[in-house]
Amino acid sequence: MKTILVIEDTPTMRTNIAEILQLAPYQVVQAANGKEGIEQARQTHPDLILCDIRMPDLDGYGVLHILRKDPDLATVPFIFLTAMAEAADFRVGMNLGADDYLTKPFDDVTLLGAVELRLKKAPVIPTNPDAGSDHLTSLRQAILEDNNARQSLCDHYPTTQYNRKHRLYTAGSWPTALYFMSQGKGKVVKADVAGNQYITGLIGPGDFVGYQALLTQGPYTDTAELLEDALVCTIPAADLRELLDTLPVVANQFNQMLASEVANLQNQLLKDAYQSVRKRVAEALLLVQRTFYPQPDANLSEDRIPGNRAHDQSLPMSLSRENWSDLVGASTETVIRILGDLRAEGLIEINGSQITLLDRDRLTNLKR
Repeated sequence: MKTILVIEDTPTMRTNIAEILQLAPYQVVQAANGKEGIEQARQTHPDLILCDIRMPDLDGYGVLHILRKDPDLATVPFIFLTAMAEAADFRVGMNLGADDYLTKPFDDVTLLGAVELRLKKAPVIPTNPDAGSDHLTSLRQAILEDNNARQSLCDHYPTTQYNRKHRLYTAGSWPTALYFMSQGKGKVVKADVAGNQYITGLIGPGDFVGYQALLTQGPYTDTAELLEDALVCTIPAADLRELLDTLPVVANQFNQMLASEVANLQNQLLKDAYQSVRKRVAEALLLVQRTFYPQPDANLSEDRIPGNRAHDQSLPMSLSRENWSDLVGASTETVIRILGDLRAEGLIEINGSQITLLDRDRLTNLKR
């Protein structure tokens, strides 16, 4: 029988939920506040947790934050119970790692449906004690650039299909997991106080996302948003922390990734300061092509794009005008005008929202 922990400070609400679940039937453990809920979770190791948000002393966000850092409870499905319907409240919870929301008041069918769905999607815990480290072995191999391990990483961790524009995390929230892109495309965005956005990175299949905040143990300084429907697996922060603490080679690999990212950002700052917008548009086109639409022979150095026109035409790329603007760091009108100029010069072809590179060699060597 599955065990469900109900953390709710309103006695009547807590009792009603427990009675409905017991009739299903589930074994139910009750807690009257957040602190008691954490104690009960560690004692009983429930299969699912239902938790109110607004509670004294320790609210639901605090409960989830603490449990997601506990290696034994990090993957337990977690559903928030809330009377609030504001998008901001939903987003905070999802960034912390919540699996679902139930907005009060809800009926018994809605409650049981949400519970059954989350229990079905819950990760399977190995029954063989010796197999308990399989997921860590897979993670270690994937981090150390084992392509086969990266392809099978989502077999060991909860995997979710997200829709376009879903945000894996937002700036200011605290990290609870490392994300791995199995399928799809995304972007990493920074915004200033006026709300102006700038794309600082592109993410695609095989990329780890959000590791910077986990390494610095601070809040996210950027936002990761999907550009299309994507398949993403979620790796608890506790698993990454265990590898970082016990295997120096893993820590070194992430340090190298972080150093490379810092170097790329510094290089981008220099380009933004001294290069023309026209040159930046050309480099943005080449960057998107390399990242999302690599050619069959794209194992060449990024500094040397083939000049053979017989092999120079690229696959059509699709990106919104706003995203091109955020990637270049210029107004949408300016970027559109320059794209029109490049088309007139025979460097690119534009068909609706799709852009095809016709001469990558000339785009690479664009001087003005």
